[in-house]
Amino acid sequence: MRMKKYFVLITFAFLQLIAKSQIIVPCKTDELYLEAVKLDPTLLKQREEATQVGLNFTPDLKKKGVVRYIPVVFHVIHKNGLENISQTQVNDAIRILNEDFRKLAGTNGGSSTDPLAADMEYEFRLAQFDPNGQPSNGVNRVYNIGTDNAGNSQKGLSYWDARKYFNVWVVSNIADNDPNSTILGYAQFPFQINSSTSTDGVLCRADQMGIIEMASVAQAGRTFTHEAGHWLGLYHPFQNGCAGLTAATCATQGDEVCDTPPVASATNGCPNSRNSCTESNDKPDLIRNYMDYADGNCMNMYTPGQKTKIDGQMAFYRANIYSTNNLSAAGVNADGSYKTLTPSTRKAPYVFNFNTALSGTGWRLENYMSPGDSGWQYNSSISAMGGTPGCMAALNLKNWRTNIRNAFCSPDIDISTLSAPSLTFQIAYSKRSTASGDRVRVFISNSYGRSEILVRTLTANEMETSTASASDFIPTGTQWKKYSIDLTPYKSYTNCRIRFELQSLRGNNIYFDDFTISEPTSVEEVLKSAMKFIAYPNPAKTHCDLSFELEKTQNINIVLKDLQGRVVKEIANERMNAGQQELRVSLEGLPQNLYIVEMQAESGRFLHKLLVE
Repeated sequence: MRMKKYFVLITFAFLQLIAKSQIIVPCKTDELYLEAVKLDPTLLKQREEATQVGLNFTPDLKKKGVVRYIPVVFHVIHKNGLENISQTQVNDAIRILNEDFRKLAGTNGGSSTDPLAADMEYEFRLAQFDPNGQPSNGVNRVYNIGTDNAGNSQKGLSYWDARKYFNVWVVSNIADNDPNSTILGYAQFPFQINSSTSTDGVLCRADQMGIIEMASVAQAGRTFTHEAGHWLGLYHPFQNGCAGLTAATCATQGDEVCDTPPVASATNGCPNSRNSCTESNDKPDLIRNYMDYADGNCMNMYTPGQKTKIDGQMAFYRANIYSTNNLSAAGVNADGSYKTLTPSTRKAPYVFNFNTALSGTGWRLENYMSPGDSGWQYNSSISAMGGTPGCMAALNLKNWRTNIRNAFCSPDIDISTLSAPSLTFQIAYSKRSTASGDRVRVFISNSYGRSEILVRTLTANEMETSTASASDFIPTGTQWKKYSIDLTPYKSYTNCRIRFELQSLRGNNIYFDDFTISEPTSVEEVLKSAMKFIAYPNPAKTHCDLSFELEKTQNINIVLKDLQGRVVKEIANERMNAGQQELRVSLEGLPQNLYIVEMQAESGRFLHKLLVE
């Protein structure tokens, strides 16, 4: 506990130091709009038109309770740094956005007790198809150094039709004339769609997307909620200070919303109460409104008046984006669910031994943070067990940073053709030192990678097939280890995609080969896979660790045999409890040779090869 307290104090002191030297500017939307007006004065008339749209809009009471769904695409502009955020972080940003706009129970918005807090009845969906009808996870990644000091010019690097998609550009930081300020994001208003179509959307810092991984928790992910509010048609409540004080002017001045009291200046922090425009019939400021500048965890509400304004702006300027036809083209049904995908033409059983280069095979590299040969690459000279040359390799020894994420993923495979699909593959790996903590996480998806399930995490100790070395590890034919993962829980997947993500923690090189999805080769393999049995290191020298999982308490007998079937060591003969089991086996005194680990459980028996060097 004491260490945690110190960490909090140090972090707080660090943030105070930043605050003294850097001014946080949550939103640059108004500033950019005024700059655009200087170049194109007709924008003033467009804004006046938008005001008239609001005055003339009459909500259709029959449509109350109808949710409008909006397809979204994230364009991640990066230079292989932390700004190249993961799909998981993108999904977290969408989660918070939907929680805020729907006032979901159990969330920050759902906890609001203000009688004005409203369900906006808008939800956002990552696009399942791109403008050409091709499968998509809703994320485009573009390498460009313009991710630093980014602005509208970077939007041209990746853009989808703004009348069909909500474009969100994610960058490292945003250009500003003041070197002492930090801008978090900005958006374009709906009335700008015709004059500035190719830049329509939201541009935000990567650390404002969600609250996990590299995201900053200071704004709780609500910079995105705030900017999305602008994109939908809302202004700041402090627009023109205390303008719009009366019932006669509240719809045409200030933020043009009558149930949000005018605010003299932006709110900071999270004060208990504030009434900055006392002429407004003494109505206190809505401190917690998403369109003000309160702290992210303080924000928790939109109002019915803001919903009406959004409905009017969207109906006039952006109605096509949530139309049934447009949603269908983006892979979304009218009820917000995703359209059923056409099954992949690749049918299991499926085998890929990496004997050919990846081009045209459907295999893809996703080296988020390591360009060149330090991330995953195809290797044409190495293979598992001395087979035909070819494998995947990450020359991890070259990575000098920690927590580097690099991945590669399989093509989409229809595994519904199998009754008990099983995934097998081989890995060769060495640590840089005994303290190396690399790991490989294995994910499965049935949605082009839009959503994933973590099915296995392989630790450095599990993967190690050679002793630690500070020199480049290049495996021999015997320095490989085979893994099996039971995919039966996912046997309905018709677009199964497997992704292997290496998290680099100062280890040595790693190699991957012999990817297979098939029926288990035997009852023994099914049992071994179900028990998640691993023997590591393998090959071993002085000792070997056995790791396995029991579904229930049962009698277990494990012995080590030589190739003639003679028992050379009894490892365990006892009743073991349900759950994870870890056993260390001493190999001292055993001659170098190939041995067999024989596991006998109440549910069955299997064998596992162990090489002692």
